Amino acid sequence: MRYLLRHLSLSYARRHLAKTVLTLLGVVVGVTTFSSIRTAQDALVAGIGSTVDRVAGKAHLQVTMEGGVPEGVQEQLRNLPGVRATSPVIEQIVVPEKGELGSLMVIGVDLLGDREMRDYGFEGDDADLDDPLLFLAQPDSALFTRDFAKRAGLTTGGTLAVRVPTGTRKVTARGLMSPKGFAQAFGGNLMVVDVYAAQELFGRGRRFDRIDVRLAEGVTVAQGTEMLKKALGPAYRVETPARRGEQMERLVANFTAGFNVSSAFALSIGIFLIFNAFNVAVNRRRRDIGTLRALGATPRQVQLLFLVEALIIGLAGGAIGCVAGTAFSQALLVSMGQSTEMVYGISGSGIVHLTPAVVFHSMLLGLIASLAGAWGPALAASRISPTEAFAKGSFQARVQRRATPRLVFGVLLVAAAAGLALSRVMKGDGLVLSVLLLGGVGLVLLIGPVSRGILLALAPPLGRLFPSAGPLSCDALLGNPRRSAGTIMAMALSLTFVLGLGGYMGSTRLTIERWMDDILTCDLFVRASANFSRPDFLYPGKLKDEILSLPGVRTVESYRAIRPQFRGRQILVGSVEMDTLTKRVRYEFAQGDLAGLRDGLINRGMCAVTENFYDRFGLGKGDTVELTTPGGVMRFPIAAVIRDYSSDQGAVFLDRNVFLKHWQDDRVDIYDVSVTPGTDPGKVRDTIRARLSGRYPALISTQREFKEEIGKAIDAFYAVMRITVFLALGVAFLGIVTSLLISVAERTREIGILKALGALPGQIARSVVLEALVLALVGLVVALPAGNLFASFMEGPVARAFTGWAMPHHYPWEVLGQLLVLLPLVSFLAAGIPARQAATVKVTEAVGYE
Repeated sequence: MRYLLRHLSLSYARRHLAKTVLTLLGVVVGVTTFSSIRTAQDALVAGIGSTVDRVAGKAHLQVTMEGGVPEGVQEQLRNLPGVRATSPVIEQIVVPEKGELGSLMVIGVDLLGDREMRDYGFEGDDADLDDPLLFLAQPDSALFTRDFAKRAGLTTGGTLAVRVPTGTRKVTARGLMSPKGFAQAFGGNLMVVDVYAAQELFGRGRRFDRIDVRLAEGVTVAQGTEMLKKALGPAYRVETPARRGEQMERLVANFTAGFNVSSAFALSIGIFLIFNAFNVAVNRRRRDIGTLRALGATPRQVQLLFLVEALIIGLAGGAIGCVAGTAFSQALLVSMGQSTEMVYGISGSGIVHLTPAVVFHSMLLGLIASLAGAWGPALAASRISPTEAFAKGSFQARVQRRATPRLVFGVLLVAAAAGLALSRVMKGDGLVLSVLLLGGVGLVLLIGPVSRGILLALAPPLGRLFPSAGPLSCDALLGNPRRSAGTIMAMALSLTFVLGLGGYMGSTRLTIERWMDDILTCDLFVRASANFSRPDFLYPGKLKDEILSLPGVRTVESYRAIRPQFRGRQILVGSVEMDTLTKRVRYEFAQGDLAGLRDGLINRGMCAVTENFYDRFGLGKGDTVELTTPGGVMRFPIAAVIRDYSSDQGAVFLDRNVFLKHWQDDRVDIYDVSVTPGTDPGKVRDTIRARLSGRYPALISTQREFKEEIGKAIDAFYAVMRITVFLALGVAFLGIVTSLLISVAERTREIGILKALGALPGQIARSVVLEALVLALVGLVVALPAGNLFASFMEGPVARAFTGWAMPHHYPWEVLGQLLVLLPLVSFLAAGIPARQAATVKVTEAVGYE
């Protein structure tokens, strides 16, 4: 085997170096995508977990409550037996005025009492802290890590400008922390301030984000949890830091699932590129195979030879893909982190590391992809008899004669996939994988016969439109159906994925835009924070009357959202003045009607739930939702089920008076302001801004601006999925280049004869370019119906499985328009080298070729 690899395989690779490199790239693209996504994803999750653990320090338990923990709870906890220490904490993300320094995690703590909980690295030779009393006395005091201070050019006593909800504030560095333990949280981008200064800075009022609890020796975590729950009641969550980190990781699971789909897609396309390349390699080396068989080589040895070649390509591609993936992963991590912070309000900072697990999985996937792609061609090579091998042209011209069983079986598999998707027998990842497997195999079986039928139908019109290039290109494509089908298969699958994903994203955006047109009907939105999921600042409830008294203001509604746990999921509970809101919005009801909603929420203390809440938890009109409030568990009957897209985990809506009664928290996220008819909203905005200036942060958006900001959040969620468009174009480029280079090599004698008979180099080159355009066209034609089916699957079963929303069908006309422009361009560029190679073939060499 070693002799065959050295003298047969290596010789072929040297003679066809460009084709070998392109085959290798098929593996590299797939493994690079997987490696970069997996590395960045692991770093994101590890960063979230690391930040939670490091910030927690020596805390065994953390006490939280929706809306914040009242100050008095700390004293209550201190007096409990078995509690060694407590520490109030406020967490917030801010951005320095020098944006290149990256986001800063601000931790508000009681520095004098927090040493029992966290190690600040001030001991011994590293001591670098001004007078602790001065730190507490000056509200602008802050601690920074040494690493951050070095990058920012900060020394003790120096100042740093940071953007906070109330504007740009300068803080003074009173001390520097050594890079260990707590100071390594959030990648070292950490700023510590006094917890009471943080309350004022971020509008927390007399509340903390949480209280960390360290238990006395001999008290187990289970005993401490039970003790704290009994003392505080059901309104408070008592959990370990690790549990809190796990909840954050689960919350971003839907987001990272999209990346897994993209990497799986890239690997599957790599398999088809390898399949095509090895199919052609078998064709090109049929004489070598015949010679080996004539000299006594067994079919198993021939098959093993090709599989070993695939193994080598898989190892090389996996290694290169790991290195390339690491290079891309840091940028991908930044994009992921920004998206999760914008969409979920979860912040994490990590550094990408190429872990042994990622290396192992990348190499394994490279090997599996190579062996899977080469298995069929290797098996075909082992079945070539010596007599057939020396019969020129018989192998590449052979067409599968019995196409009907293949077509029938393919149609049955696609139908089975559609039936499974509509049946709701399975849910979640199992449903997605099963449908994709059945539908993908069915599509693979259908593409070969269907693409050949399309090529046969295109041949006559192409011959009439391009008298010289048309027949040449069609003969080349039809003359080797294996090579043509393999290239079209890879392109069609990639374009199917792009069209399907484009349809899903377009449907999501259009649906939410229509929903915003129905719900976001007021003129101005007054916010204190740009973050929808984790507000930086909350307004006091009394501000409503002040805004309402301004000239030009007709109505003001106070919107507040909290995100409690409900049956293991973090839902949204929203409250607003339903009397005025329901007079200006248009609800779409899944159950109930407007009259019942108004009566139930305004007069009877009931609630409304969203359709995805009903789908997830099975609670609809007439049922009861149990929510934990500061006064205990309260039961709210459901008056209606509405279609709403505020939360992908489900939402419950209450009238503001009901919320104030049970939660006793009048703070507000957003004030919805409607102006009097004929009044310029811009002037009212200026008036509100002037009134709040210097007192409260004021991000005041018009209706159009607010919708655009929500649109940006949606785009951020799907940003990295758009990588599939570039993957599809890359697949098209690699597939076409590989196919055309091999086509030119196989037709060298034919091209030489044509040139001897008077064919011009330009005519030969144009036939190769036309061949590339036809490949792209057929791949797109096959992908159009398949992409439509995939889009329907993503919009219906997939969307319902992961978000509870079923989106109306939307064909991705925008993506199709982009492909119609880009595919011909990519095809033209891909045909450049093969066309030039064909045009420069010398007649004397071509006639003696092979």
